[in-house]
Amino acid sequence: MPEFTRSEAKAWTKANLIGLEAPVFPSFTPDLLELDEDGIRYDVNHIIANGMVSVLIAPEGTGMTHDEIKRFIEIVNDEAKGKIHTSFSAVLDTTEENIEMMNYHSKCGGSMAMLGHPIMYDPLSVEELFAQYKYMCDNTDLALVFYPGRLKTKRFDISGFPRELLDRIADIPNVTAMKMQGGCSLTQTIECFHIMGDRICVADPMSSAWFCTIPTYGQQWAGAGPFYGTQVPENPRHVKLFNALRNNDLDEAFKIHYELMAGMSGSGMAFNNVNYPETGILVAYVDKYCHWCCGGNGGILRQPTGRLYDYQKQAIRAGIRALGIEPRENEEEFYIGRMNYAKGYRMKRYL
Repeated sequence: MPEFTRSEAKAWTKANLIGLEAPVFPSFTPDLLELDEDGIRYDVNHIIANGMVSVLIAPEGTGMTHDEIKRFIEIVNDEAKGKIHTSFSAVLDTTEENIEMMNYHSKCGGSMAMLGHPIMYDPLSVEELFAQYKYMCDNTDLALVFYPGRLKTKRFDISGFPRELLDRIADIPNVTAMKMQGGCSLTQTIECFHIMGDRICVADPMSSAWFCTIPTYGQQWAGAGPFYGTQVPENPRHVKLFNALRNNDLDEAFKIHYELMAGMSGSGMAFNNVNYPETGILVAYVDKYCHWCCGGNGGILRQPTGRLYDYQKQAIRAGIRALGIEPRENEEEFYIGRMNYAKGYRMKRYL
């Protein structure tokens, strides 16, 4: 259970959620029939070594059963206990499943959840949209990160979410933060700071926005983002950039920013044909490949997922090399998973 009451949730988040958050995706055994507990635990510790303040348990779009999601929650919370805060990505199939999994996460020691509407939810009105969200909030004691991403309600508001509700959502006692959808306009981010920033911790995960949002609006956390795909524990560039801006060290921040640009301009090509904001489909396989290249466990996911094309892998690897990081070379290790490969597992061949 959380260490705070609902009335204390905003103050707890303000005091504790300072820094970066990265997602952890599930790993599976080579036959894809079971969760790979060792691989999951390895990734949690690699995220900690990368200097994150929180890890987001991310089950959506990864092909897990109901019971496996619960086991995934158990494993991450057990490994993270006393080391790092844990959040849960509650953007599941139904309202009831969101509530059930948030409360299970709380039971396992979690403090936070990133709560969005079910992707296929189709509200009849703006008022129903608010009522449904408040219903989920009222049925958990977790500190909640409001996430409007991947819910497409442009018929109500050109921004994709009714801005008239932002003020009311910020007033819900256990809504303590907001994550902007990656790639949204800076104008939209600034408007959310303007409306909600006096009550909750608004965060834009895109590092290019931090030069505005940190010094001007006091952004204190960012995530969840795959920051481990462009840094290594020995040189956690995104963490250093975030901290440099919080310390008003602009010379250092500009230096790191342009170092990161060298890699991100190349690896960004891997996402040219991936439109998850509109489709609602998470591209976890790309994030897992980036993470593996920089030291993570890797491992493929179950269907439904996209194919990882050679041009995507080549772009990712070129971007990582431009950062001065040598990506891991053994592609079979990625497909099997680093921990499984170390145990002697290999891909089944048919020649």
